[in-house]
Amino acid sequence: MQESTTREKVLKKIRSALISKTANPYPNLDFDSPVFRMNDDVPELIFAQAFREAGGQFVFCTSMLEFAEELLNLAQSKKWTRLLCVENELSHFLEQCEFPINNDPATITNTHASVTLCECMVARTGSILVSSGQTSGRGVPLFTPAHIVVAFPDQMVDDLKDAFNFMKTKYKEHQPSASTFITGPSRTADIGNELVTGAQGPAELYLFLVDQPK
Repeated sequence: MQESTTREKVLKKIRSALISKTANPYPNLDFDSPVFRMNDDVPELIFAQAFREAGGQFVFCTSMLEFAEELLNLAQSKKWTRLLCVENELSHFLEQCEFPINNDPATITNTHASVTLCECMVARTGSILVSSGQTSGRGVPLFTPAHIVVAFPDQMVDDLKDAFNFMKTKYKEHQPSASTFITGPSRTADIGNELVTGAQGPAELYLFLVDQPK
């Protein structure tokens, strides 16, 4: 039968390729080893450097009480009076510290900064992974002028592949519908090749690494 359409020609080539398989030219290729070599520094130092280079503000705290004090100092210096935190345990802790916090997500458009947890941190890229599986969801970190993240050392992973494995282990077969890597504050140069911060998300990003178990 005469081949009458381009589609039939393409399908014939695909069928021929599936039937006549060629040997793998690289049988010993290693897909498991990391592509990037980590240096000898501890992951927290690698993350802090990459995070700052991306425009984030990194703060190390030895306890949750120190975190509350540092957060209060930051809010006073920035003249923030409306902070939003919908993470239940974190919000309850801040309320116990008599920190002026709001936990109503309906006030998100009238908030100076949001305070959230994260899934994990990626040391090599200085990125923060958040997901819709968290109480704060995917909306809270996006719609406030500043985003404050609270994290702990056991959430640190080396690379992006490790972050995906972290999520697979945590959620197993019920993976979140959305996961987002945040690398520095929101910035874009789409209009006139001029760099603008805060156009598509928070203009300021802070990470408080608390050296204390949750």
